Amino acid sequence: MLIRNDLTARNLRRERRLWHDEIRNTPSLGCLACRERDLCGGLRTQAPLYDCLKHCCGRPDNCDRVCRSHFDYADRVREVGGFAFDNVPRATRLDTPKLSRLVPVIFHGKRRELAAPIPVVALPLYDLFDSAGVPRYPDHAALCKAFAIKPGATIILTGTDRDPPLERWWSFRDVARRPLIRALKAAGIGLVTTPNYSLFTNRPRWDDLHAMKRIALVHQEFLSEGLPAALHVNGRTETDFRRWTDYLIARSEITHLAYEFTTGAGWANRQEQHAAWLTGLAQDVGRPLDLIVRGGPGVLPTLVSAFNRVTLLETSIFMKTMMRRRAFSVGDGRLSWRQALTPNGAPLDDLFADNFATVNGWFAGFMPAPTAADSFSA
Repeated sequence: MLIRNDLTARNLRRERRLWHDEIRNTPSLGCLACRERDLCGGLRTQAPLYDCLKHCCGRPDNCDRVCRSHFDYADRVREVGGFAFDNVPRATRLDTPKLSRLVPVIFHGKRRELAAPIPVVALPLYDLFDSAGVPRYPDHAALCKAFAIKPGATIILTGTDRDPPLERWWSFRDVARRPLIRALKAAGIGLVTTPNYSLFTNRPRWDDLHAMKRIALVHQEFLSEGLPAALHVNGRTETDFRRWTDYLIARSEITHLAYEFTTGAGWANRQEQHAAWLTGLAQDVGRPLDLIVRGGPGVLPTLVSAFNRVTLLETSIFMKTMMRRRAFSVGDGRLSWRQALTPNGAPLDDLFADNFATVNGWFAGFMPAPTAADSFSA
């Protein structure tokens, strides 16, 4: 598999029993009387759950979950204005940059001497500001120099990360996030994928509803400050995706979606279900939508058939180059990596360029004919 899937510490058998499956499993009885049933839709899991409070840890003093048994539950609901989407402010539709079908994620500018001649690149959102929310790069030139990318390149920021960076963004509050968004726009950022606040199979569903509402709110903040953004439609049930579908139908200003197949949706047994939910959403919305994904090479053909354009944010090109590995085709549409040793201290510009070209060629097998934006040239 091309994209590293960090599931090594997870237990597939245990997680599978907590996957929602509307066809194979019966509704949890306790869901029938829940006041959030219209928003949640209820759970249908193989594990015998009366309701989602089965996942309450019972230790509110040491718990950060959004749970009705927690003493700060009302405050957590108020901070997002309730779990419904209908009170998220509207925004103006923005012109968005044209994205390549394959975009490498660049994590730093070390070990390369030349600015990468790639027209579209991605950077981690959370590396562009410090722990206090202060921007690290005052302008586009400084940003390009720090990451060794071509001045004038279209820059995407990827909001997918582990929970601590995501929570740090939320902790800045609206009054601090908005000036930071304006600073990112001033530095020449072309588009951002929103923070992917997590939905967990082993937490009360109020935690999921809170995460989804936060995604909608931060997405609207980006748009309202004039910075194009892709809405990260995290979900784990049919109802979650029906709610996102209704939200998208009502808001024509949303043109780009984001999704990641490297954590909860990363299991091979679960990728197909999430891809089906996404394609169903795209069909039901009834207007062209672009999708930006991380991971999930096995479901790319399905996604390409449903969305106007699919862009893959690819991390292996950069990471494997830093480890001095070279990409090569092994047949049957698969890629592998072999050792490519270089002299100590030698720059890795050529290896990076070769790896991008090889992976870009591999990805072309899933995509329509390339456009000028997809070329690798200075």
